[in-house]
Amino acid sequence: MLRFAQLHLQPRDEAEDAVQEALLAALHALADRGEQQDPRRYLFGILKHKVTDRLRQKYRQQAWVSLDEGDDLDAVLFDQRDHWVGSAAPAAWRTPEAQLENDQFFAVVDLCIEALPPKPARVFSMKELLDCEADEVCAVLRISKADYWQCMSRARKQLQLCLTQRWFEGVAR
Repeated sequence: MLRFAQLHLQPRDEAEDAVQEALLAALHALADRGEQQDPRRYLFGILKHKVTDRLRQKYRQQAWVSLDEGDDLDAVLFDQRDHWVGSAAPAAWRTPEAQLENDQFFAVVDLCIEALPPKPARVFSMKELLDCEADEVCAVLRISKADYWQCMSRARKQLQLCLTQRWFEGVAR
């Protein structure tokens, strides 16, 4: 978790604080709701939001975008108490074997992302893992759009090569 946080947050103290906040939030949630099914995924989900919040707080300029009433997807999917509306709720459909293979695949993806050079890793991680928009990534990292696209292209090519070697060709299996 600390390695993931350090990829985005500097100095190390700030990354450590984000990890500690994520662990505290998980402990509070555990006390409130009981045991979680996949604690690692749950913790990284919390950490992802903590890192995103810190990055936005640190670098984001106040840019408010108002949604039209027709653009409010939450109103279609959730009721007033923030519960899923009827058939909109996701269904559990994975078998244990598929879940194990999925977990193994994402472990290989993690290894491949860690092997990327720091700058493309930050850009790719912010875009794909933290769900930041391209403009936000450019503003936070203070890079040009051309640099952003170059980093994304290089990261994708290196990830494709790594996944081909470690997963699709069966080396990791």
